Amino acid sequence: MAFRGFDAGKLSTLANDLDTLGRNSGKLHSRLATLLTTAQQNLPPGQNASRNPDLQDLVGDLVPMPFFGRRRLPGSLGGELGDMQTSMKRRIKQLEGLQELERRGYPVGDGALFLDEQPPDPKKIDDALRHLQELQGKDFGTNGNRDDLEKVSGELDGLTAAELDALVTKASPKDLAFYNQLLTNTDDSGWNPFDENGLPEDRRRDTLSRMLAKISPENVPKFQAAFPGTQPTFTNTGAYEDGGNNQNGQSNSGIHWATPSDPLFKDGVSADDVNQHQFGDCWYVASLAGLAQKDPKFVQDGIKQNPNGTVSVRVWDKSGNYQWVTMTADLPTDQNGNPISTYGNGESWPAYYEKAFAMVYSDDGDGERGYGGIEGDDPKKSSPYLTGKEGEDLTAGGFLGIGEHDDKNIASLKKAFDSGKVVTVSTPDDESLEKNHPPEWEPSYCTNHAYYVRGFTDDGKIILGNPWGSSYPPITVSQDQFNKYFQGPEAFDAP
Repeated sequence: MAFRGFDAGKLSTLANDLDTLGRNSGKLHSRLATLLTTAQQNLPPGQNASRNPDLQDLVGDLVPMPFFGRRRLPGSLGGELGDMQTSMKRRIKQLEGLQELERRGYPVGDGALFLDEQPPDPKKIDDALRHLQELQGKDFGTNGNRDDLEKVSGELDGLTAAELDALVTKASPKDLAFYNQLLTNTDDSGWNPFDENGLPEDRRRDTLSRMLAKISPENVPKFQAAFPGTQPTFTNTGAYEDGGNNQNGQSNSGIHWATPSDPLFKDGVSADDVNQHQFGDCWYVASLAGLAQKDPKFVQDGIKQNPNGTVSVRVWDKSGNYQWVTMTADLPTDQNGNPISTYGNGESWPAYYEKAFAMVYSDDGDGERGYGGIEGDDPKKSSPYLTGKEGEDLTAGGFLGIGEHDDKNIASLKKAFDSGKVVTVSTPDDESLEKNHPPEWEPSYCTNHAYYVRGFTDDGKIILGNPWGSSYPPITVSQDQFNKYFQGPEAFDAP
């Protein structure tokens, strides 16, 4: 019987036929090679048994040996058809499992038919859903609810995408919201100051990221409503409250969430892809641009798009915990469809790095969160989230060594840069410098701002990049100029 347009019985017959053809391809190869070899032997010198170069290659190739590097047709069909029928049979089992799931009353999204995973197990879904619902009204005792939450979290993590999507579809919004309430409440009960409630932030974020990466696009709004922490707020930013960024002069109206049409990558990763736009997180964006310059492959390997359209970014938190943070594909956008957050030149990867950072970062455990929480801080603090490694002040002890240190010595920065480090600097919050700086630095120089080192000239000057993007030219700075207009050189190791 057909299921959503697929007939498992007919597909199984086709897979078996492909298996038979694959097994017989070796015999066909040998027979054809024998025929061509015999014909070649009976022809006058200089004549070929076939005008087709692929068939002529079979002359003398009487025994196909695909495992030893020979990939000629028709012998090579043994492996190719074998792989194809194995994949088909695996997908057929998934199809039959989905059909059984629907027969038992579980909703099955059309997208689940194209998943390449183990067939769904209704019992696993039943058990996980029951344990989720049993959290309502349960007495967790004086030790807190963490053991129960870890059990449910482990069950949810162990579900396939089809299983998890069926569970999220069938679970009530109340069940999911209550689970989120328990996950996020890590306070003690008041009866026992040593009890354990909720899940620590890194484990909570990890389990929710795994869930969000698996569910169908149709279930994402329901999931976000139940777990609002999976979307960072932008209403606490200067761009939202003031209608733009007063440093670079960009303005906006009607900020809302929208999904961009640009791909993650268009032509790889480059520092010139990074354009800060309107949020005041130059300290993070400068570090991201510097890392993109030093190790573009590391940056590209740290982001991926999931089959359901969500995006996952590799992040470390302030405790050094490594995880993939999953988020929806929508981004802060103005009423005209222009990006408000950090963006690329026709590619969106910088925006998702920034969005993941806004979900994870806080200056302290009770600090402000979201995009507003990443505005205005120290570039050195961004490196642990980007690479898992601490940053360092180049003014706190001297990179050149004892007796050679100068707080603003460009040679010190060059030595750090040449050793493979990402180097950032900042400018003072001084209005007089804003009004009185070398005119050739326009429009790239700004006070109370962060820059990343792009390189050095042969005569010892430093070249600084503005994280506002490629439309703001790099500025070249002498030692005397650096002493007056810049401060706070910092560095961190690129992986």
